[in-house]
Amino acid sequence: MSFPVRAAVVAAACALPPVPAHAAPSPPPATGNGAWSVGPANRSGAPAARPHFAFQAPPGATVRDSVRVANLTDRPLTFRLYGADAYNTPRDAGFALRAENEPRRGVGAWTRLDAGALVLPPRTAREIPFRIAVPDNATPGEHIGGIVALHTAVEAVQRTGGARIGLRRAVAARVYLRVPGPAAPGVRADALTVTRREPLVPVLNKSRGTLRYTVVNTGNLRITPTARVRATGLFGRTVAEWPARRLPEILPGQSTVVDLPWNGPPPLDAVTVRVELTAADGVTAHARTGFVAVPWAALLALAGAVLLTWSALPRAIHRWRRRAGLLPETPPAASDRYTDPSYEGRG
Repeated sequence: MSFPVRAAVVAAACALPPVPAHAAPSPPPATGNGAWSVGPANRSGAPAARPHFAFQAPPGATVRDSVRVANLTDRPLTFRLYGADAYNTPRDAGFALRAENEPRRGVGAWTRLDAGALVLPPRTAREIPFRIAVPDNATPGEHIGGIVALHTAVEAVQRTGGARIGLRRAVAARVYLRVPGPAAPGVRADALTVTRREPLVPVLNKSRGTLRYTVVNTGNLRITPTARVRATGLFGRTVAEWPARRLPEILPGQSTVVDLPWNGPPPLDAVTVRVELTAADGVTAHARTGFVAVPWAALLALAGAVLLTWSALPRAIHRWRRRAGLLPETPPAASDRYTDPSYEGRG
């Protein structure tokens, strides 16, 4: 294909029970895509109990395990297998994995699979061994990624502007690797802003607004913070308060943007907005911003109306008085030249 290819990755939250090659696998997990599944292997033959890979290893150690890939269709499927680093999508903090052609710096770079390519006949599954070599300089805390099975076939073509982009699907098993050492959870609230749209007539229409702030995981552990947002006016009175909201899980070093609609911010007030984030282990963060609400559009419209009325009112009063006969008659205009009668008839 001559056009770029983009992969859509689904990180599997649960695994299927192991099935020998050429045997019919069990139905896919709820997070699977219905065509194939990826999850931890379980060589005991019993249903897999692990929802994902979870390891603990010090720097310099190597952990070994196997990943199970199952073809749930009636046709053969070809995959590329690779390790990838995890991240949070900026707008909704969704769990996502880096694409195959993106740089790998964490678990994705430390993972080596015994097979980088895999062809699965219909209704079969295989277990692929892999190892994760933790580098000597690995930092304490959680390092999160996944093992991805990328279907090599381009399943759709999307047009973006004048470009054509091929779309491939992938499914992944999550990997949570904990390196022992000091746990340092942390969170920060950044870039708190308020945008408002003022109506021309505040009395008849409500103003609209949006709060936006960024939540950053500054620690080395996953966090699921709870956000509380409150707006106060003059003398500390509450003008708006949003229900406490538990945010999605944010990975170490990742961030997400939160937008809150504000229906009816005050048209005239000095407002302070505060955001408080709380997470486990007593981790907290605060952010605040303020603005002075002045209905400039309405004031300018009122000033224009007053100026127009002030300039037109004297003329209107003058016309009304003239029509009502309240103004004196205008005297005839005097001659431009004065003639003395005593000079009439003289040479």
